[in-house]
Amino acid sequence: MKESVKDIRAISTIKPYGKNPRSITTEDFKLLKKHIKKLDQFKPVIINQDGIILGGNMRYLAYLELGIKDVWVSEVKTKSEQEIIEYNLIDNQRYGSYNDQLLAELILPYQSDLDLQDYKVDLEMPKIDLGNVLDFFGPGGEMKIDEKEVDENLETEHTCPKCGYQWS
Repeated sequence: MKESVKDIRAISTIKPYGKNPRSITTEDFKLLKKHIKKLDQFKPVIINQDGIILGGNMRYLAYLELGIKDVWVSEVKTKSEQEIIEYNLIDNQRYGSYNDQLLAELILPYQSDLDLQDYKVDLEMPKIDLGNVLDFFGPGGEMKIDEKEVDENLETEHTCPKCGYQWS
């Protein structure tokens, strides 16, 4: 097992990973700050021995904007750029999935107390193979958009595979 140390650091002693491939929309960033204001630092920022953020770059930016001076971190030792990339990928990996029925039962008693628009939950979303991302967006990728597919004037019919609801 890799050595991990959990502690509090001054935010000035950590720095974002310069090659972080993730981004956040303005709307989601506002939502993240709202959650931090409500729940405080609910998850540590993962850093390496050099103070480079391996997981939590968006939370770091939110902490800066919110004026948070001390940050809960979990430090791991990295030996290479490859390990830095692996931590970055793994921290953003979604391993589990929601059981829609159990989730509905869980939140039902609290629906009037929770602002449900404040939460994004992946339901029945297909997992994307990282190899496919490289096939489409990497060098020599085959990503092509057929104009017919994005023509806003085309009428299309959609059917929910779960409940059968239809819309266009």
